[in-house]
Amino acid sequence: MKKKVMFIVLGIILFVVAAIGIVFAVFNKNKEPITAEQFKSTMEEKGYVVKDVTDQYSEYEYVKKIFVAEASDGAYQIEFYELADESYAANFYANNKAIFESSKGNASGETSVSMKNHSKYTLSSNNKYQVVSRIDNTVIYLNVQDKYKDTVKDLLKELGY
Repeated sequence: MKKKVMFIVLGIILFVVAAIGIVFAVFNKNKEPITAEQFKSTMEEKGYVVKDVTDQYSEYEYVKKIFVAEASDGAYQIEFYELADESYAANFYANNKAIFESSKGNASGETSVSMKNHSKYTLSSNNKYQVVSRIDNTVIYLNVQDKYKDTVKDLLKELGY
């Protein structure tokens, strides 16, 4: 009887370990970044006014392209950065995540995901919704009023960020 129970328990443990491995493998895939031009065209199709502000950062040799997409009513903007390589994007991500975390109020909700080639941090606090999301050498950054949260969440999902 004891051997039978031990085999059942061992079988359950192996099943759980295998299931965790499968889930991890499914969710820990590389994501495909979009290009700056894809960001621009998608945002323009959605009615955003997109500006190329790369020249404002010309002293930084690691900046390849920066687009700022402003909502048609001017209420908020979404920034897209294409940087020279993944290490610059990872540093940009980490710095902005730390800034967001330091602004956290007592009542807040946050998520943080870091996988193979992508990371995403979101914070809802002080009537703001803040996101920094990186895939390879690209980053999307936004800091909007909470009332635009659902709109930008849907947009980020469509962009793959």
